[in-house]
Amino acid sequence: MKLFFYSVIYLFFLINTSNAEILKIGKLEIELFEKDKLIKSSGSIDEGFGKAKIRIYAEKTDNNQIKSIVTTVQYKGMKYGAYMKNWWIDYFFKQKKTALFYENEINNFNLYDSGFTNGLVIKEFDLIKYLNQQDDFVEFKRAIKKLKKKHNVQLPERVIKSDHVYIKGGDLIWVGHMFNYNEILKENIFIDKITKFHPNIIENYPNINNKMNSWIYLSLKRHQEFQNKLNIRRKIDLTYEGFDPSIDLSYFKNNFKNKISNFEITQDKINIITEEKAKKAAEQKAKDEKAKKAAEQKEKKVNSESELSVDDIMTKIKDLNEMYKSGLISKEEFELLKNKLLNNN
Repeated sequence: MKLFFYSVIYLFFLINTSNAEILKIGKLEIELFEKDKLIKSSGSIDEGFGKAKIRIYAEKTDNNQIKSIVTTVQYKGMKYGAYMKNWWIDYFFKQKKTALFYENEINNFNLYDSGFTNGLVIKEFDLIKYLNQQDDFVEFKRAIKKLKKKHNVQLPERVIKSDHVYIKGGDLIWVGHMFNYNEILKENIFIDKITKFHPNIIENYPNINNKMNSWIYLSLKRHQEFQNKLNIRRKIDLTYEGFDPSIDLSYFKNNFKNKISNFEITQDKINIITEEKAKKAAEQKAKDEKAKKAAEQKEKKVNSESELSVDDIMTKIKDLNEMYKSGLISKEEFELLKNKLLNNN
């Protein structure tokens, strides 16, 4: 039954993404975006140490925003392989503070082998800040900036991303996936100077935490295919709570899309519930005030009716005196009734 369920999802995914372009890196196939939404840019390196192909693919929205980005770098070392291998390892992982994926508290998830030749890093990322920083791999940043200029689109300021890195000798294969969460996240993401995606506080925001977890599952599956299709010998262990590596990639893609959809609905529901609560509170307040006013008016009326004027009291006391004189009531009864009249007033 479980296998049937996943098969149905897989077929549904294939039917609905048949218009997507496929990028091939050796045996690795990366599904891009629908052709009418796909935009591209590229760059290259041709130097004494080696050559590189840099390719940038993005999903453009109707309002000239970018929803998703896929980046690929294929570098072929021509000579000085050991030197280039160390250079890539330092650039990505080891160079303290400046390494692109240096292990610190801002990474939501990272895995790599002991030699730093096979790595997966997942994080929330300030793309614009990164593009404006200087480093030794300017060609890659230039290709992303070229996308903006070539297609007249607005690059996302912040994204969640996964990076898949394989270094062999002086060669490099680097695949990156970015998602512009600002397209669906309609709230202030910052808490002081950090975002709600920060590993130290993300668990305080269940919707964001669930979405990040679904992104991690998708990224783990992507890296499984990355290291299997590229025949990486030194594979990293992708064990992670809730991740089933036997499930097809399409399932994780749909799961992430559903998390986004559910998050959007949740935000709408929050707004609706807030409005309904405010409306009901106002209605209840008006009802309470009306009931209070009616009670006050009723009490006032009762008090008014129960009060006797001085003339009324004197008349009643006079009547009681006549009844006492005629023997209809005793003296004690006369005094009791007279005091009652006087005290009630």
